[in-house]
Amino acid sequence: MMMTWMETLVLIYAVFLSTFHLFCHKLTFCISRSHTFFLSYGGGSLLAIIFLVFLPEAVHFTPTMAVYPLMLFGFVAFFLSEKYLYQHVKDPKVLDEELYHLHVAGFFIDHFIKGFILVTIIVLRPILGFLTAIPFFIHSLSSSIALDEIHKYTGRKIDRILMSSSTVLGTIFGIFFTIGPHLERSIIAFISGMMLFMVSRDVLPKRKEGKPLFFLLGVLTIFFIWLGLEYLFI
Repeated sequence: MMMTWMETLVLIYAVFLSTFHLFCHKLTFCISRSHTFFLSYGGGSLLAIIFLVFLPEAVHFTPTMAVYPLMLFGFVAFFLSEKYLYQHVKDPKVLDEELYHLHVAGFFIDHFIKGFILVTIIVLRPILGFLTAIPFFIHSLSSSIALDEIHKYTGRKIDRILMSSSTVLGTIFGIFFTIGPHLERSIIAFISGMMLFMVSRDVLPKRKEGKPLFFLLGVLTIFFIWLGLEYLFI
């Protein structure tokens, strides 16, 4: 199966994201005070992408009665998994490590789907696909920061390699395994729900942390780019 030039471009971008994610912790600006900006701005831009790109694309040619339950199931599935660990694992050390594995699994799935969605969206609607690439880069940075701040186990090289490779694996899966537009949009709906939970739970700064202005800036950046693309090209 020959790849199109757009699929090749997405694969190159996915390799860049994976490489960036792998070595992000070694870059000084990742651990400087600017991490507040990336967490806030990245969370806002990713949230905007979910509502302005993923959900409309999931609804396109898919019955509404199927889209919103799938989104709900995605949100609930990750919530229940985390809640189960909190309520059934009593040893604090075991709980911390089990939560770490849950978050690693969640972020692996998230980045795998990120690669899959990049291919899917660009093939379905190229303009919105390139728009999606913007917050994905920021989210790769903010997700690395989030895990570094939540857990002390992120020094495990095998976990970093596994998580970093997920974007490329998702892209390759999207390129070489054709599953049909209807199923693709159903998957986007389910993952949108899961990503909503992960953004609100792990990416957005908590309590007094973060800057609301940066969060709003992230939302508005994607909104106005999306608005311009919708008005001019779509």
